[in-house]
Amino acid sequence: MTHVIRWATWAVGAVPGVWLYWRWQGGTLGVVPAEVVLHQTGRFALLMLMATLALGFAHFLTNWRALFAARRPLGVWTFLYALAHASIWLLLDQGGFIEFAADEMRKMLHLQLGLAALLLMLPLALTSVDAAPRILGFPVWKKLHLLVWPTAFIAIMHAWVVSRFENPLVLTLAGLSVFFMASRIYARIRHGR
Repeated sequence: MTHVIRWATWAVGAVPGVWLYWRWQGGTLGVVPAEVVLHQTGRFALLMLMATLALGFAHFLTNWRALFAARRPLGVWTFLYALAHASIWLLLDQGGFIEFAADEMRKMLHLQLGLAALLLMLPLALTSVDAAPRILGFPVWKKLHLLVWPTAFIAIMHAWVVSRFENPLVLTLAGLSVFFMASRIYARIRHGR
């Protein structure tokens, strides 16, 4: 069952990107398609990040370990959509001008938050291979992957600033992430860890 869940998650994770590419090629993304692609890839990354956190809560409710088979593909897709989001900003929005992009980053909080979230995701993505827990040692690997929590909160703050503090989706995701973290802390206390 874990193989089915893992491969299904890999396949489903590709769907938003394929859909967005299809719309880009069909010219149905509106007057400024680059802006639509920029925002959509960021939204996909954020939603997949939240889905990754939701798996822990789902396991807490069901105690079904097979759910964790979806965690790695969801995490890798999260990173890939976040990387696509940043690349689209750099290449399409900033025209690929590194100096201009760096100057923008120094001035704008949402860009600093977005970069911080992406950099926190990088070690998670790099250690999402089967050999990583053996190489690092499982306790170290597990602690490293706790970076998902600050990553989620920083990514939510990035989206909140971009949406000018009025986006109901972002506020909902913020509330859910606090709830997921509280349920994780409760589960650890309950199990005496």
